[in-house]
Amino acid sequence: MMRITERQAHALANMESYLGIRNQRTDFADSDEFQVYWSMIARRCDTTARIRSTETSADRAGKQQRQRERIVALYQNQKKLFEYGCEYVLRYQPSVAKVRNQLVAKSGNPELADTVMEKLAERMNDRIRAHEVAEIMQNQGRNAQEISGKLRQRLFSSEVIAQCLEQLTAANGSVLNAEAVERKIIKLQRKGVSQQSMRSKLMGQQADAPVIRAALHAALGVTGDEHALRLAVAKLARKNLDSRALIQRLVGKGFRYAEVVACLKNTSKIE
Repeated sequence: MMRITERQAHALANMESYLGIRNQRTDFADSDEFQVYWSMIARRCDTTARIRSTETSADRAGKQQRQRERIVALYQNQKKLFEYGCEYVLRYQPSVAKVRNQLVAKSGNPELADTVMEKLAERMNDRIRAHEVAEIMQNQGRNAQEISGKLRQRLFSSEVIAQCLEQLTAANGSVLNAEAVERKIIKLQRKGVSQQSMRSKLMGQQADAPVIRAALHAALGVTGDEHALRLAVAKLARKNLDSRALIQRLVGKGFRYAEVVACLKNTSKIE
């Protein structure tokens, strides 16, 4: 079994996406099979590009309308729409309202969507599902605003969202997961982000402050912004900025002026 390189996989994925191919290939029996498939995809891309270059906006609109009609016709079948609903629920963890909207959008048939929703209802519980989504985001270091926004986007009710956040903040008033926040802090430091900027990125509500403060101390110790500042200076130095512009950039990133000047003097960036 031949496995293509990362560069080949990226190029092939771009061509397959251009053609609308969802089941993209990454494995081939040997180099000959890969070359045959590559040549076929390349020819289809060339043909598609030539056709699209001669299309007018009216042609494209007509094509989109015909495609939409084919999709609607396909999902007039109750079994097909039910299977799509099951897949959508598993993939996106949506609310009941979000699923119904999606079924109506696919079928263009609210009555059929309601019939399918009756069958899907036994598989769905908005309170459980919202809590599962929120816990996943909590373990990623997301704050209350981010979690609430994602749940609203998936059309969970305000009552369900409020109850979900109440459960997550019952321990100390903050939804933040300390270990996840520490991991995010370390990543941000590697990017040359100041502690002040870290706080603004991580903070969702005032109750988050003690968690963030403890996570900063656990992840960075007493070194403060020293390491992050050196990284930021190294990155900005490549842009050949004068000392004044360099200081402005670094202060704008949340670093203290005195620390910036001291760091630049140590690295011979300013006199």
